[in-house]
Amino acid sequence: MSNSTTITTLELYGFEPNRGAAVFFTILFSIMTFVQLFLLFVHAKKNRQAIHPNNRSEKPPGLILSSFLSLSLFYIPLVLGGLCEMVGFITRCISVFSYSDLNSFIAQRVCILVAPNLFMTTMYLIFGRLNQLININGNFIFSETINRRLFVTGNIAGSVLQGVGSGISSGGTQSDYNQGKKLMLAGLFIQVGIFAIFVLREFFLFKIIKNGNNDIAYNTKKWRSLNLVLLASGVLIMIRSIVRLVEVFEGASSPILRYEWFGYVFDSLPMFILMMMYALTTPVCSLFHIQAETVEYLEREYV
Repeated sequence: MSNSTTITTLELYGFEPNRGAAVFFTILFSIMTFVQLFLLFVHAKKNRQAIHPNNRSEKPPGLILSSFLSLSLFYIPLVLGGLCEMVGFITRCISVFSYSDLNSFIAQRVCILVAPNLFMTTMYLIFGRLNQLININGNFIFSETINRRLFVTGNIAGSVLQGVGSGISSGGTQSDYNQGKKLMLAGLFIQVGIFAIFVLREFFLFKIIKNGNNDIAYNTKKWRSLNLVLLASGVLIMIRSIVRLVEVFEGASSPILRYEWFGYVFDSLPMFILMMMYALTTPVCSLFHIQAETVEYLEREYV
């Protein structure tokens, strides 16, 4: 008899997983992922005409503008994160309904673990481009390109460590669990540290605009709304990351692992809210709108 027929769901999950909740979140993330993909296509196409301003001979030094395709790429990790959540909960349904198939259990665990890291990548990319669109790139210690590479590289490293650690810890032996735990903790500490710096930079942006002399940022408004979305997303990610740290640190004895609702309240639900915030604000304050607003301001000032 194979492993998948001898291991019970209680042994795999530490609790009896709720089938209805798994199906419910599969539907939620499926809808939100395809909605975000649709909105991205629609608003990239809609704002396409405003995204060809680099041929202008007159614009503030240091201002970086992009093609509509380049701006679209900054949202791809968000869509991929939604796909990971969707696949994660689909495989969770398979795991629950097929009497604890080990492969689907590992797949759902890794996918749901990796998804927030993709959301974080989108946040880093969007914040970096936002700074360039309102021309405050020179107000930080390092250039936005260097900062973005630092954030994204650290996030990828943390994601890889967590993904590998999660897979190893599911191996079934105490040695595998201990080794996987160390890798997951290392990945989480890297990500929490980098993300804390990122959130501080978010607040610092408002201070720079308030105290500095930046005409574009002062005379445009949509970037403020997007930055608030990034801050709210940051709070959700930070809450989720702290709970994950506690979960991994305490190990199998953690109440977070023994009660299913912890995972839904502090992981799945916040990530759904995060996706919903971007879906609701993409039609009004995306990077496409911010660049279009910047171009409109430049046309008024330089014509």
